Amino acid sequence: MCSLCGTLYSTRHWAEAPGAGGEADARRAWLRDRLRRVELLNRILRPLALSVAEWEGTAYVLSTRTGESVLCADLATLFSEAERLARRPIDPLDPELLEGWRA
Repeated sequence: MCSLCGTLYSTRHWAEAPGAGGEADARRAWLRDRLRRVELLNRILRPLALSVAEWEGTAYVLSTRTGESVLCADLATLFSEAERLARRPIDPLDPELLEGWRA
């Protein structure tokens, strides 16, 4: 199965469950949280020459500066693919990476 089909037919990760409240309010809160998550991911991954975009509320698009892109259904997949695209492990305690995040 290709990544597009897998993304379209996958279930939402528990960490991205919609909030409480009415359906419209919960959807807005969920989308606001998801867009904030994309902002943070871009800040984290920028020093590795990677960027993230939200894709129709079903996936993240992880891209390199050269245009290589991959659809990621959840954060676990996103970080696994980020390591592959960056060609290095992503260690959140790496001093070089921490310095890039402060910038």
